[in-house]
Amino acid sequence: MIGINAGHTKSGAGYGAVGIIRESEHTRKVAAALKRHLELAGAAVKECTVDSAASQSAYLSKVVSMANGKELEWFVSIHFNAGGGRGVEVYTYGGRQYQDAVEVCENIAALGFKNRGVKAGTGLYVIRKTRAKSMLIEVCFVDTDDANRYLSVGADKIGQAIAAALIPHVVPVDPAGPVVVPPAQPEKQKYVKVIVPELNVRRSPSWASSAIAGTVRIREVFTVTDTITVGSTPMHRLKSSLYITAHPKYVETYEK
Repeated sequence: MIGINAGHTKSGAGYGAVGIIRESEHTRKVAAALKRHLELAGAAVKECTVDSAASQSAYLSKVVSMANGKELEWFVSIHFNAGGGRGVEVYTYGGRQYQDAVEVCENIAALGFKNRGVKAGTGLYVIRKTRAKSMLIEVCFVDTDDANRYLSVGADKIGQAIAAALIPHVVPVDPAGPVVVPPAQPEKQKYVKVIVPELNVRRSPSWASSAIAGTVRIREVFTVTDTITVGSTPMHRLKSSLYITAHPKYVETYEK
């Protein structure tokens, strides 16, 4: 199940940024499109949008309460940026490069926006407090020509782009079912998904403890660029240039 939050209230405390477009209005349009595309593909969706609250803190508390009321695979919060910049960016806890989040940026960027990448959102309340994996998407900027580009593209294509990034990782494949594709389809790619609570990643193709660069967690997904054998065990080279075991006891490797 995926929790969807259209960021900010409709008015009053918690209201969003205003520029060429109004953030609160368009977070709801994108969220509605995302919900439609996810459900079309067979995903269960939990509504986590709050229209009014007595204060900003009350608003945030309500959103997190809704998100934590169900067991979610993902909590996705839709926002628009402000401050004169350009492009799409996604915030995750600790800046974790979940493949789903990376592909959200790539798919929206394919519609004509700058890709600002996946960044650390640990300081954001909804990222820090939700129990599920969480991403906060800043679709584009409301106060630059980004907004005009967004209006030209339309909320439905943005929702489709986000759904196309999420669906392969959270919805079982149904050959007879509908397919939601991103605006620009990438070539077939190999991925690796962590299936144990925690796993080491390495800075070089070595099993030595000195090669450990950090850890990744269960359900994190990464792009594989190469697979080699180190000793007698296969190892994947990731898009980030780090290395991870390819042993099926610890990871699931697949293509899409």
